[in-house]
Amino acid sequence: MGILGFLLFPSIKDKNEKPILGVWWWDNRLDLSYLEWASEQGVTEIYYYTSSFSEKTNTFIGEAHQKNIEVYWLTGEYQWIDHIEDLQLQIEEFLTYQNTYPNTFNGIHFDIEPHQNPDFETFKQDILIQFVQLAHTIKQKYPTITIAYDLPIWMEDEITYLGVTKPTYQFMIDYADRVTLMSYRDTAESILSAAQNEIQYAISQGKSLNLGVETQGNVEDEITFYEEGKTYMNQILQEVRESVPFSFGIAIHHIKSWYSLIS
Repeated sequence: MGILGFLLFPSIKDKNEKPILGVWWWDNRLDLSYLEWASEQGVTEIYYYTSSFSEKTNTFIGEAHQKNIEVYWLTGEYQWIDHIEDLQLQIEEFLTYQNTYPNTFNGIHFDIEPHQNPDFETFKQDILIQFVQLAHTIKQKYPTITIAYDLPIWMEDEITYLGVTKPTYQFMIDYADRVTLMSYRDTAESILSAAQNEIQYAISQGKSLNLGVETQGNVEDEITFYEEGKTYMNQILQEVRESVPFSFGIAIHHIKSWYSLIS
């Protein structure tokens, strides 16, 4: 069976429904011309980083919503795995913003990367368990917030949490509303192969999954579209879309390097 053989055909969809296309927006100093460009590319959701909420945040979200683009607060610190109380303080600030300004986020998009912990290789199992516990605790405490997580493709390690043993990525898919997999490769076959287990599990649980791709130039050739450019990337992403359910999406890292890609 080939790489694509295990996947479902895309589900039947309304002709007016747009496929999910997300983008990481790490630099909130960018002017709104980038937002106009993102809309022209068919972006449906933005993961917008900010360390503080303000009228500027409100204005950006309002402009995006006028273009039918959802906006998720992008944030993440690996230290939160050990200090969940600091994360909860951040979420309370988020909720204060949500209850104060008219243009509100559609949810939170966490980029919490446990492998950034300098002790990760020594205490890998413990840190992964804490990561899962964080996701479980936050969803229990804030059930009305739509919460997504970025996940690397290597999170296959089996851990035991609450008496259940299974791969870490399965726990994270269980406890997240949405997951964006950092399936950074530059061919359809390699993207789908890297994400195979996560795709199968998400389908089995009735969960949506975004497949992430990279456009930066400071990484290995095989994990970025930097050398190949926009036209090639668009062709590859269309192949990926045709191989997964329509409810699955694509996410591009990130707006500035995508914008600058050669055609």
